[in-house]
Amino acid sequence: MGDDNKDILRYATEYAEQNIDLYELLGVDALTPKEDVHRAWRKRSLMYHPDKAGAKFDAAKWELFEHARDVLADPNARAAYDQAMKAKLLRKQEREAMDKERKKFADDLEARENAVKRQQQEKQQRDSEAMQKERERLAELNRMREEETRRREEAAQEMEDIAEAKRRLKEKKEEKARRKQAKEALKGTAVGGRPSGPANGVVIVPGNYVVDAGDVKKKYWELVCDKLVAVQAVRNLQKAQVATEELQQAERNVQEVRRRIHEAELKYERETSAH
Repeated sequence: MGDDNKDILRYATEYAEQNIDLYELLGVDALTPKEDVHRAWRKRSLMYHPDKAGAKFDAAKWELFEHARDVLADPNARAAYDQAMKAKLLRKQEREAMDKERKKFADDLEARENAVKRQQQEKQQRDSEAMQKERERLAELNRMREEETRRREEAAQEMEDIAEAKRRLKEKKEEKARRKQAKEALKGTAVGGRPSGPANGVVIVPGNYVVDAGDVKKKYWELVCDKLVAVQAVRNLQKAQVATEELQQAERNVQEVRRRIHEAELKYERETSAH
């Protein structure tokens, strides 16, 4: 094989590696015969000829047209060029197919990851909504319990208030009855009244008559003064509306003094009768 043929084969390989489409450059296709290749070269390269381009002559472009003509006009070089271009195209298609497969795999992986994320987000949303509903349910249950407790407390307080009102009313009635009883018992001490206890003053006793008054001895007139003081004390307590126990004690003091006076009168009457 001559050096020219070696160079043409080298050009064919280099242009194929550089992905330079010689067919497109000359305006032919893979089925164009050798003769038509030369005609196409003459037609396409005319504008690049040194005589035509003049100062705009592009040596590299002119050389490319000549090499394209030589490669496509030589069967061996043309076959080597076509085979190299096909191999390059095949590798490109394989890379594209591989890229598509990788892209599809990546897209599928991303789609699955997005689906998982959506499921997780939806689950979190459902869990959050369920938790919120449970909080609301518990809050409502607690509110109802508090409301029921409040109603029970109000009902219990109302019952206590009613019981307290009844107790006070009963105490007032009892107090009124005791006051009425005390007034009846003291009628005898009023002007024109009649004593309900011992009939003091029925027997005329000298004022200096000495009688036993518990641990001490008192004169009769002193006992009468004690009775007047005790009766006045009851009247003062009735006006002041003091506690029932205090009033009852004052009334018992009146009865006690009247009892002593009555005993003194009985004792004096027995002594005078014996004489």
